[in-house]
Amino acid sequence: MPTLPLPDLLNSILILLTESYAGPPDPSATWFIDNAPDSGVLGLLANVTAEEASRSVDGSRQPGTTIASHAEHLRWSLSVVAAELRGEPYPTDWDESWQVTTVDPEEWDRLRRLLRSEYENVSGAIKERTQLSGDLLNDTLALLPHAAYHLGNIRQMVERLRA
Repeated sequence: MPTLPLPDLLNSILILLTESYAGPPDPSATWFIDNAPDSGVLGLLANVTAEEASRSVDGSRQPGTTIASHAEHLRWSLSVVAAELRGEPYPTDWDESWQVTTVDPEEWDRLRRLLRSEYENVSGAIKERTQLSGDLLNDTLALLPHAAYHLGNIRQMVERLRA
């Protein structure tokens, strides 16, 4: 089996992370999301109101039932990996990431700004790396399917709320 040189691996991670959050770097050739400019997490959330972000799709206030809770969960997970890439310890209390369920317009704007900032922090930290291995590599790679899962979930929530 051929091995992938580290710079190629890091570049691939950045390409897919960018597609997940910022949208397709090249709309004519995406890897897994739609070709539309706002099809990444950040673009999708930019078109969601605070009221929509706070409305539960199933009537409950359980973790994961609002768009705001998914946005905060993604922000939290990015912040954890960004900290880990800086050499800080990995927190294990994932329940903490689901504490936000409702937001007012100001909180929603702040949460979206923080989510973008954490995405940029992770991207910047990856660009500064010369190596990734072990749990740090796995945690960084896990950001990709994690973002794809929540992107799909948020898309479905938006469709259900607007139906």
